[in-house]
Amino acid sequence: DTYFMKKAYEERRQLVYDLLSEIPGVKLNMPKGAFYFFPDVSSYFGKSTDGYEIKDASDLCLYILEKAHVSLVTGEAFGAPECIRLSYAASETELKEAISKIKEVLSLLS
Repeated sequence: DTYFMKKAYEERRQLVYDLLSEIPGVKLNMPKGAFYFFPDVSSYFGKSTDGYEIKDASDLCLYILEKAHVSLVTGEAFGAPECIRLSYAASETELKEAISKIKEVLSLLS
């Protein structure tokens, strides 16, 4: 039923918003019509850890992929090189796990 799917996605959107809001340095807006968040992560540019140097969103996406095993897309292809793109079209369990891993590996950067 369309109503229940809409409600499920609204709940996932709020969940992801709340979880991403807990990560220091991540600036975000609530998406209105897409299944993606597009947070500004530029506060992590210039940081490093364990041989990883984060110069831009591409570096950050690769770092998160390699260390947290979570796939993200750089905002560069969408005209926002300071952002990353994260889909919330997944189960609540998967979203909680992925964002927890992202938060953990971002906390290692200094």
